[in-house]
Amino acid sequence: MNAEEPVDRTEIIRRTGRQLMGRFRSNVAASRAFLKSRRAGHGSGMPVHGYRYFFLTVMVVFLVAVVLDNPVGAYRNQWPADVLKWAHRLTDIGKSGWILVPTGGLVLAGFFLDWRRFGARTRLTMAKWVAASAYVFIAVGMSGLIVAIAKRLIGRARPVHFEELGAFYFQPFSNASFASFPSGHSTTSGAFFAAIAIFFPALRFPALVLAIWLGFTRVLVGAHYPSDVVAGLAFGAWYAYFTALFFAGYGFIFTIDENGLPARRKGYELQKFLLRR
Repeated sequence: MNAEEPVDRTEIIRRTGRQLMGRFRSNVAASRAFLKSRRAGHGSGMPVHGYRYFFLTVMVVFLVAVVLDNPVGAYRNQWPADVLKWAHRLTDIGKSGWILVPTGGLVLAGFFLDWRRFGARTRLTMAKWVAASAYVFIAVGMSGLIVAIAKRLIGRARPVHFEELGAFYFQPFSNASFASFPSGHSTTSGAFFAAIAIFFPALRFPALVLAIWLGFTRVLVGAHYPSDVVAGLAFGAWYAYFTALFFAGYGFIFTIDENGLPARRKGYELQKFLLRR
C-alpha cells in the first residue's frame, strides 16, 4: 500500500491567493465600469450647498471660542468626579477605529466575494450593506484624515497648556499636545451621527443628542476647548452631507431632491435595510 503523497500546502496557499487576487481585480474592474455607467446615467452635476453653513459655522466657532474657551480652560479638572468618570468611559466612542474597521472590512470583503454564487435577492441585500458601509467609511475616514492633517498644521495648544500658554496659543507642526483644533473625536462623532441622521431621518434627534454629548466629553476630560468640539462636529456633519451628495451622483443610497439636498432612495428604509424579505 503506497503512502499518500504529501500535500504541498505552500502551493495550495499560493493557488488560493492567486484565485482571490484574480477575483479582487475582476470585481474592481467590474465596479469601475459599473460606476462609470451609473455616473453617465445620473448626470455630472453635484450641487453642494455649503456657503451659508460655512459662514454660520465660522461665526458660531468664533463666538464659542471668545465666550467659553477661557472660562472652560480655567475650570479644567474641576468637574464633578461622577461626571468625569462617565466622560472618560464614553469619550473613546469618538475614536474612528470601531467604525472604520467593520465598515472597511465589509467593503473589502465585497471585492473578494464570488457574487455569482448568490441569488438575486441575496446579492441585492449584500450590495446595500456594502454600499452603506462604503458611505460611512468614506464619510468618517476622509473627514478624520483631513482633520488629522489640519490640526497639526494649525497647532493649537491643548487645555493641558492653559496655565502657561492660555487658550489661544498656536505652534504649528508640533507634537500631539499642540493639536487641539479641531477635535478629531468630535469630527468622527459628527460624521457618523450625521450619516445616521441622513440615512435614517427618523433618528435625527437622538443622533444629534449623541453627537453633541460625545463631543462634549472631550471638553470634560480636558482634551479640547469647546470651540474645538463645535468645529469638529460641524465639519464631520458637513462631510457626511457632502459624501451623501457624492453617492447620490452615482444613484447609490441617496438621490438629490428638489432642494438639492440628499434624500434616501426607496428600499433603504430601516426595516427593509435590516430585514431581507
